[in-house]
Amino acid sequence: MDRENVDSNKRAQLLAISLLALFAGSLYLNSLDNLFTNWDDQMIYENYHIRSLDWESVLTIFTPVRAGTYQPIRVLSYAVDYYFWNLNPLGYHITNILFYMLTTVMVFFTVHHLSRKLREGSPADSHQRVALFGALLFAAHPVHVEAVTWLAARKEVLQGFFFFLAFYLYLRGREEEGGRKFFYLGLVLFLFLLAILSKPSAMVFPAVILIYEVAMGGKRWIDFIKRHWIFFILSISLSVFFSLILMKVMFDAGGIKPYRGGGFLNNLLISFYAFLYNIKLLTFTINYSAAYTIPVANPILGLRTFAFIGITLLCFGLSLWSLKKTKVFFFSFFFFFVTILPYLNIIPISTILADRYVFIASFSYCFLLGIVFDRFYGLRSKRASKSFFKLLSVAIFLFVLVGYSSMTIRQNTIWENSYTLWADAVAKSPDSNPANALMGVVYMELGMDEKAVGYLEKAIQILPYDYQSRNNLGIVYGRLEQHERALKEFMTAIRLKPEDDTIKINLSVFYQTQKEYQKAEEVLRYLLSKNHHDANLHYRLGLLYRDMGRYDAAISELTKSVELAPHIINPYEALGNLYLSKLRDVERAKFYYSKGIESAPKAKSRAEQLRWMIQDLER
Repeated sequence: MDRENVDSNKRAQLLAISLLALFAGSLYLNSLDNLFTNWDDQMIYENYHIRSLDWESVLTIFTPVRAGTYQPIRVLSYAVDYYFWNLNPLGYHITNILFYMLTTVMVFFTVHHLSRKLREGSPADSHQRVALFGALLFAAHPVHVEAVTWLAARKEVLQGFFFFLAFYLYLRGREEEGGRKFFYLGLVLFLFLLAILSKPSAMVFPAVILIYEVAMGGKRWIDFIKRHWIFFILSISLSVFFSLILMKVMFDAGGIKPYRGGGFLNNLLISFYAFLYNIKLLTFTINYSAAYTIPVANPILGLRTFAFIGITLLCFGLSLWSLKKTKVFFFSFFFFFVTILPYLNIIPISTILADRYVFIASFSYCFLLGIVFDRFYGLRSKRASKSFFKLLSVAIFLFVLVGYSSMTIRQNTIWENSYTLWADAVAKSPDSNPANALMGVVYMELGMDEKAVGYLEKAIQILPYDYQSRNNLGIVYGRLEQHERALKEFMTAIRLKPEDDTIKINLSVFYQTQKEYQKAEEVLRYLLSKNHHDANLHYRLGLLYRDMGRYDAAISELTKSVELAPHIINPYEALGNLYLSKLRDVERAKFYYSKGIESAPKAKSRAEQLRWMIQDLER
């Protein structure tokens, strides 16, 4: 009979997690038609490292690059998507949703195990309800839309899956003995590594383990760490090592910004705002956005700031006090704090508040809310029937679940394309630098330069050191023939970000359009002196020589570009155009058009245009 009960429970649990995964996936079905946004361009659309899965490309993906992010598992997943889907966003959305479904399943298992360990004495069916309530709320919470629907946020769902799988296996493995325990702990370290390589903020994982051990009570956690010191040394070493890599990458890429408020103390005080506003995102937000602004008191040493500090310290005090009374609250609060810590602006980063930052941290909120609904479910009163609180609890839970689900489905539509995304963000946060900067980029791409100027100017008014918006302003001013203003913005952008060669390339293009060919050549020659193997620089120089009428030099540079990047269609097309329009050599033009088609078969629209060119020339 016991065997039958065990089998029945396993079947029920399998059914529950299957329905849970389907529920999580169904909430994002209306995102499958969403396009890439201009937030995805650099990571996916313009990322040539994902165009191949050969050994050399994979090695490049896992090699840290100066001034670039280091999230190789994310980039590798894009390469797999590209292999099957090319640049069709549908496949990339499917992958995001599948990893979100897997993350939700791991949340279910983790909550169930934590409920059993941190709520000893509660009946078995209570733990099952808490796991189901918590995982369903996690699946439906609209704060996760950015992590799932934004394709460049693949790092969140990858990190989430590996993070919770590692934590669950740790919870299981610590109860094993002998070889099985070492197997589990070894697997945990491997999954922890995958989580870090998906997104470095997973470095807080050892702290989450420590919080759990402390929550278990007594001095057992000290004894446990002593017995498993090798595991903890290895996990902390991984955390420290990748923390150093993260810091270096952020410094090189300009991800670490000047202190907000002008100094360390003011910046630290803003961290209290960030902490409480992250809690607000989870609990009291209705209209989610791709960009937020936090209204900080000015001067910062005021009543509001002291109130924020007081509320935060009260939360910490209550959590520490609860360790003796309610281990669940202690664990949940400090889980939230530790997993949100990398984003609290203690080290100033470009974005102070974002939905994606609470993706892992939201676990604690859903866990606690699941317990609340379960406690309500189990209430009894002489004045009410036995099923009254059960029905009322389920009714309220379904109301919250349906509300979250509808908000999620609606939020998916906001991410439909770049315009819908940033128009919504600007409407909700008109004083947000990212919202204005990226709305300006949308209008640039649409060729509506007058509108683009307004948003870009506001972006740098909000954040004067926004070199990217200054670079974009330089491009737009140039197209509007406001030459002095264009040159000023390019020079300011270069001063703010001297190592960014893209700005210098744009400056050379500006000089080229002004027919200041010598200045354009000087810029490109300077860049080539630093990196003479850059195919794009040779391509740009070839186009410059073409405009200068130096056709032999143009052919030489474009040929070098072809040799360095044989799978890029642009230089082939440029050579074909040069031979056709300037040198009147039809056969050579057809030759390079044909080579372009052969070199980049996945660039379907461009290749089709070249086929039409060849057909026209053969008539």
